[in-house]
Amino acid sequence: MAQMLAPVSFTETDLPSAAGGAAPFSGGVAQVINPWRWFTSVFGNQFSLLSINLGRSSAPQTEAQILDEVGSYGRQLGRIGDALDVLVKEFPRDGLSDNALAALEDFSAQMREIKRIKAKPRTA
Repeated sequence: MAQMLAPVSFTETDLPSAAGGAAPFSGGVAQVINPWRWFTSVFGNQFSLLSINLGRSSAPQTEAQILDEVGSYGRQLGRIGDALDVLVKEFPRDGLSDNALAALEDFSAQMREIKRIKAKPRTA
């Protein structure tokens, strides 16, 4: 007679194991069947053919919480840009090199372009 094996766990979470009950000739039979958990543990949370890798994070749970509760990367960068735009407008320009003045003007031009794009009506 073939020996029955307990299900293999691909994650390190405390899910119910196969020790939850017994059936004739099989041992424990309680098992969580969640194909998405298996899929994400094997394929690294990739749900499409297109994958954008933003790099490794030292605290991925914290980063995910910030994205959920604070805002997307674009929103965070937008707010940083808005605050920096205020500082650039108020910054005294006397004594700055031509390269420094060009950098400030490039930033201001980029912020004007972003504001122009945001002002356009959105199409869905």
